[in-house]
Amino acid sequence: MIAKNNIFNIRQGAKWQGMTGTKKGFVEFETQEYAIRAWLVLMRTYRRRYGCKTIRQIVTRFAPPNENNTEQYIAFCCRQVGMSADDELTGLTQYAMLGKAMAKMETATSLHPNDILEVMNQFKIRVV
Repeated sequence: MIAKNNIFNIRQGAKWQGMTGTKKGFVEFETQEYAIRAWLVLMRTYRRRYGCKTIRQIVTRFAPPNENNTEQYIAFCCRQVGMSADDELTGLTQYAMLGKAMAKMETATSLHPNDILEVMNQFKIRVV
């Protein structure tokens, strides 16, 4: 089940910009761009507040083992991004590649990393 435009399966919690409602506990967004924006804000929060700077740390927090096959998720993201699970993400392009992988894993949505970079620029959100 995918809530409207929620390509990352972001759960209800915060009031997100572009949020139009919820469906079975998941946020519905006005557009896919707002879902990307929400994911970017999550990634920035994970990095700054929780110290999550690697694929392993991010995916373990985002898709915990009690709900997902987290190790499989991490391995998939590592292959897509082209880096080790415990290497620090240091650039915007790495985050864009991670976003592409996570959207694919969560909802089988195909994104191009440039889609994520465009939303970063549009909303002026910097993760690193």
